[in-house]
Order: sequence, then structure tokens, then C-alpha cells
Amino acid sequence: MNVRTPASRRQEYKAATRRALVQSAVRLFSTRGFAETTLNDVATRARVTKGAVYHHFESKEALFLAALELVDERTVVEIAAATEGTRSAWTAAIAALDAFLERCLDPTYRKICFEEGPQAIGFVAWWEHGERHVEGMLKAALISLRDAGDIVVRDVDAMSATLYGSLTAGALAIARADKPEAAKTAVRATLLQLLEGLRP
Repeated sequence: MNVRTPASRRQEYKAATRRALVQSAVRLFSTRGFAETTLNDVATRARVTKGAVYHHFESKEALFLAALELVDERTVVEIAAATEGTRSAWTAAIAALDAFLERCLDPTYRKICFEEGPQAIGFVAWWEHGERHVEGMLKAALISLRDAGDIVVRDVDAMSATLYGSLTAGALAIARADKPEAAKTAVRATLLQLLEGLRP
């Protein structure tokens, strides 16, 4: 029998409060934008006091970063799901690319990651945040493709950085496009051309 102690209940409440704040922040930042959203707005939506916000986050920027983390985590989960059951390193890489580009059409992901992110936390911090999230996946994909004989890569780190830049530029193009679906199609064709160029 599990006995919930006062300390464990406090931890559960603390975690639930933080989760509610981040989810509320995702909703507000994606609809109103970073500049037009106040911490008081987030507190009201999460049904907590403004003091509770500051207990978990030292600033609006810190809260935005947590919101960014949450939508990025969802993206990683969707990409992983898309590659499950693929028959080769190449088909897994294409499935991952397609899942990422499809995610770029999601209004919440697009707004928070690519429209608001660079302004909210600064371009350098935003870029480095993205690198941390995808660097491991990109390197693993490149190594799998290389080991399977699908591509020729001399420097995995350099190619990973290059692909990250290309993916990010493509995502920004989709985010800023008047016709995101058409932009996604064009970006996909360009990225596939880049990958095909690595074939032996």
C-alpha cells in the first residue's frame, strides 16, 4: 500500500502547478505572442497566483523557454514515432524529415518555435536550444546512413551542423510563408536534393 506523505503531496502539487503554468503559457504565447502575454495572464489562465509563477520561473523569458521545451519534446516524440518500423536507415531518415516538416505546419509549434522564439529569448539562445534538441538525432541518423552505405560523410559533426542549419532555415521559410503547405513542399524537395547529394 502506497502512503502519500505530506512531502510527496507537496511535490505532486508543485509539479502539477508547474505543468499547468507551462501548458497555459504554450496556449497564450501561441495565440497572443510573447510580447502581448503577461505573467499575470498566464497565472489567470492556470488559476494560480502571480506569486506562484515567480516561484517556478524567474522571468517571462524563463517561462517561454519552458514552453519551447514542451513543444520541442512533442516534436521529438512525433519524429520517433514516425521512424518506428521503418525498414532501412534511408527510409527512417525520410520519415523523420517528413514528420518534422509536417510538424512545422502545426500553428502552435510554428508560432512558438519559429515566429516568437528568436525574439523572446534572443537569436543565439534560440539557435543553441534547437541544436541541443536535434543534434543527437541528426548525428545518429548520419551515422546510421553512413554505416548502411547510403551516404558518404567525411565529418559527421560538420555535416550535422550543416543539416541543422538547413532544417532550421527551411522551418523558418515555412513559418513566414503566405502558403505554408506550398513552402513545405518546396523545402522538402530542396532538403531531399541535399541528402541525395550525399549518396555514394
